[in-house]
Amino acid sequence: MQENRFHLAGYLAGRPTLRSLPSGMAVANVRLGQTYRLSRNDLPAEHTNWFSLVFYGDLATLAMELDKGTNVYVEGSFDQRPTTDQQGRKRYDYEVRVQKFFRIGRASDEAARSAPSDLPYAHEALNDETESGDRLVESVPWAI
Repeated sequence: MQENRFHLAGYLAGRPTLRSLPSGMAVANVRLGQTYRLSRNDLPAEHTNWFSLVFYGDLATLAMELDKGTNVYVEGSFDQRPTTDQQGRKRYDYEVRVQKFFRIGRASDEAARSAPSDLPYAHEALNDETESGDRLVESVPWAI
């Protein structure tokens, strides 16, 4: 059995852009950054990995509610798409086809507390108990 699952958490680099396929299906694209700190020769440094996210259908419409800097958790599949650059060389674009996503907010964020949380998979996916009885996520202010 083979499985292509990709899990990411990070901050959006901008607002998603929305377009439609010829079939009429909505598609939204946005970049997500993950920054982490490391030390090199006892000097602090930061590195950011960038990922292209693609939302299809109803998820694309929901993604349009996200803003630049929003902290999100996404689940999806990792895909590569062949392209040709300006010099005619074959390149590959790597992107995450989002299947689920959750907005991550601070528990003290009043707007996050008042946002809807009645979507069927939102709390089930993040608040299930692990085998040891510990909570994966103690409280998710709200999820998409």
